[in-house]
Amino acid sequence: MSIFRSYFSKNATLIENNITNNSQNPVTEISYGTLNEQVSRFILDIDFDNLRERIIQGLINPNNIEKHVLHLTNTISYASQYIGQKSYSDTIERASSFDLELFNVNQDWDEGSGYDFVYDDYLTTGLEEQVPNWYSGKTGVSWDVDGLYSSGVTKILGTERFEKGNENIDIDITDYVNQRLFGTGYTGTTIFTGTSYGVGIKFPDAYEEIETEFRQAVGFHAKETNTAYEPYLETTIDDTIVDDRNYFYLDKDNDLYLYVNSGGIKQNVTVNSVKIYDNEDNLLTTITGDSIVNVQKGVYKVTINVDSDSYPDAVIFRDEWSITNNNRETTHDGEFYLISQDKYLTFDQSNQIVMDNYYFYFWGIGEREKIRNGGIRKIKLTIKELYPNQNIFLPLDIEYRLFMTVGSKYEVDIIPFTQVNRTNSGYYFNLDTSWLIPQDYKLQIRLKNGDYYENKETLSFTVVNDGILNV
Repeated sequence: MSIFRSYFSKNATLIENNITNNSQNPVTEISYGTLNEQVSRFILDIDFDNLRERIIQGLINPNNIEKHVLHLTNTISYASQYIGQKSYSDTIERASSFDLELFNVNQDWDEGSGYDFVYDDYLTTGLEEQVPNWYSGKTGVSWDVDGLYSSGVTKILGTERFEKGNENIDIDITDYVNQRLFGTGYTGTTIFTGTSYGVGIKFPDAYEEIETEFRQAVGFHAKETNTAYEPYLETTIDDTIVDDRNYFYLDKDNDLYLYVNSGGIKQNVTVNSVKIYDNEDNLLTTITGDSIVNVQKGVYKVTINVDSDSYPDAVIFRDEWSITNNNRETTHDGEFYLISQDKYLTFDQSNQIVMDNYYFYFWGIGEREKIRNGGIRKIKLTIKELYPNQNIFLPLDIEYRLFMTVGSKYEVDIIPFTQVNRTNSGYYFNLDTSWLIPQDYKLQIRLKNGDYYENKETLSFTVVNDGILNV
């Protein structure tokens, strides 16, 4: 699995009956309540350019995209003492026990350059109009309906529940994003098929109509936060390589991979078929069509199961890949060694890995290195074994995570623990720095053995932008 983040291209908060703009404020405030029904809604659009470019380049296979999740960090996410308390004003309470709705923005709009939040409509008389606001998305261009949302008409894309009021927004908008990326008709676009210029976040209609003594509000970090809490769309891709060529067990599904490079650079080709020959060079099976999976750019996979009733262990099979590239057909041969199932499936502790005997080192990134964001780093793992007498037939289960620290109490995952790629020549993972916000990060490796794990190595580095730290 790999992760790619896309950030907002623009955002703004629309305040009912108000003509001011606050798009440059580092936070947004979504609210309802008071006798004047002081409603506010947050609108945003996502910059898809980098994600599209990764897809065009073949670095992301759209068929392997699992989901797209919209994420906004609550301003009191790490300050639970503020739950249910007054906000920055005695007239504002932090809301709890509510829903938020995600709705489609069906009109084009500009971001604007305002900063201040103004709620009292009677004060707007002497204020200069700034767009976007409650009435207009562009100068001289009004919304079709004030506040951009029409009850029962505007498309609702998702809903999220907040029990305490300090939760973050994590809404799966996979169908919506796929339609924005690929157009109507792409697999997985059945929920949303309309025109969109972004999305909005609001309280449900029933909440917006409530009259309360104090305005009820929830705050989130917005586009201009200039911190690691900047909101984003997170795309998850199922592209982990788990190559069984060195660990091919009888009586289980095993994955074999082909790696295609041109001048040292991964390159996609057409794989016509994969033929599997047994130890006597008899054709066992031929694999074609959708059974040949393009996992990453230049990386292809097939899945094979060999029955121990038909074949013994400790023999070598051959896999023949038929490839077309630049209108020329060629073949590539590989081989794999069959291993008895009893080396994989046991009923005692004999196959337990002694995790203390393994030591890991990063290769491809240095301790305290300053990395200019934009490129993809291939991080290889050097594995040292203290006592090389363990079961050589068991592959290692290794995971990595990328995180940042907040003060002395919190660690915030940027990439949660994710399986490292295992190829026939070693273990590695790719670190895409193009979406990493300039700041300090830590990489951590852990070795797993079933439900048990041990953290093995941690490395610190800093991402900079044009040589400048994000301070």
